[in-house]
Amino acid sequence: MSVYAVSDLHGMFNLYKQIKNFLKPEDKVYCLGDCGDRGPASWETIHAVASDPQFIYIKGNHEDMLVKAIDEYAKYESYGRAFDLLAANGGGNTFEMWLACGAKLGWKKYLKELPTYAEYKNKDGIKIMLCHAGFTPGYDMPVEADLLWDRDHFYDDSLEDNAICVHGHTPIPLLIERCPDLIKWFGASESSYEDGAFWYCNNHKVNIDCGAFFTGKTVLLDLDTFDEHIFSI
Repeated sequence: MSVYAVSDLHGMFNLYKQIKNFLKPEDKVYCLGDCGDRGPASWETIHAVASDPQFIYIKGNHEDMLVKAIDEYAKYESYGRAFDLLAANGGGNTFEMWLACGAKLGWKKYLKELPTYAEYKNKDGIKIMLCHAGFTPGYDMPVEADLLWDRDHFYDDSLEDNAICVHGHTPIPLLIERCPDLIKWFGASESSYEDGAFWYCNNHKVNIDCGAFFTGKTVLLDLDTFDEHIFSI
């Protein structure tokens, strides 16, 4: 059995299908949130990941925004600020599909109760810490909002040797653009990270958000071997 992680599929259902076809029946995948919004098949991708027993669904900030918009609509029977935030982040169609397909099927409860964090000890005894936005191993466990949204941890030094945080949330091209010193830290070129995961913080953190909705690419990271399997459309 192989155990993998993927993140930020953002409605790119064809990437999910490619990953599904790649997996062996016994394999497991930690999906680190943001399955919907922005891409062309948001609700289809959310539904597929949620319904797939091979996938362990971790909440992202886009799932959280959707839940808050649903709560707001249920309370006031109208659109408000929560919906505006979701729509501004590419989730208006996702909400409309929830109204059409999921409002009476328990999806609000399911999405609201998604876990925000998981751990996996790999075959070499390394603690793999999995969440959407990332944090620094060895620091106090962040509150839920930080696990979904935080970007302040990028330059932290890890305090925990035998641990790796795997996350998404910030597309790797944007991370490289906004934090160029992370590249200089490792003496690598930007092209080294165009088609795969971005390792940083002395290899205690790895970002696996390839910006699927605008690059058409994602990476499936093997949590035991750290092999990277690239899928593209």
